[in-house]
Amino acid sequence: MNRHIRRFAVAGLVAVWALSGSGCSTATKFGYNHLDWFAKREIGKYFDLTQRQEDWFKPRFEALWLWHRHEQLPLYVADLRSLAEQAQQPLSREHITQALTMIQGHVRRTLERATPETVTLLAILDDAQVASLLEEVDDNIAEAAEKLEDQTDEDRREDAVKRVKNWMEDRYGRLSDDQKALIEDWSRTRESRPAEWLDHSRRWRDAFALTLASRDEPGFAERAAHLLFDDAALVPEHLLALRQRNEDRWLNLAAAISAITTERQRTKLVDYISDFAKDFDKLAQQRRD
Repeated sequence: MNRHIRRFAVAGLVAVWALSGSGCSTATKFGYNHLDWFAKREIGKYFDLTQRQEDWFKPRFEALWLWHRHEQLPLYVADLRSLAEQAQQPLSREHITQALTMIQGHVRRTLERATPETVTLLAILDDAQVASLLEEVDDNIAEAAEKLEDQTDEDRREDAVKRVKNWMEDRYGRLSDDQKALIEDWSRTRESRPAEWLDHSRRWRDAFALTLASRDEPGFAERAAHLLFDDAALVPEHLLALRQRNEDRWLNLAAAISAITTERQRTKLVDYISDFAKDFDKLAQQRRD
């Protein structure tokens, strides 16, 4: 659940990676150049800012945005160009792990930069805004609970297959029967504990509510930052271990698919990565379109 609430916490900047998933250069550049609008829209899903809060938020987001554009995007460009070179050949598990670590590092730096302003914004919310925020969290949990009740294990497995197949085809193009079979095999070994993750979300929500209730007390910033930005916050050890096993399975799958890619598929992947490197390079050198 902390990953859901983080959408407003980062106020749109990390969303550039989500925009990247569209595979559309125009969407990426438009989205990045209008992040201030997307940020306010994201916050608005949880609560409405007062004029005073908006006046406080605007220059701080602008500073974060400019830092990200001029200091972080050039790092993205360098890493993506390096990855594009590697992708000319099948990517090993080690290469894919390095790419994942690279992305996580970029996200972590932005989260760390955004943390002080995020917790300060939470600290200056009034009671009505806190109630609105928690209501949205409750709605997310209720939606997840309804989906859990409606779906069978087989439904969830098929959804996982579809998500991964679409993700791979966005990058490689049409998959071979052997590659599709690898995804099917992966889906049958993947561990799923949706009811336990739902229970975790409820525990997280209650802890977050208690933290917000103490937003005028010492230590609030540290408690809020822990809940918002630590993926392991309140997660039981056995679920952390399960998550790691699933990540290992996904890395093995990605490497196995890459190992049997055709030259045409690898060319598409190189173009996919290179296009984003070009987009980010242009964005880093401008303020807005």
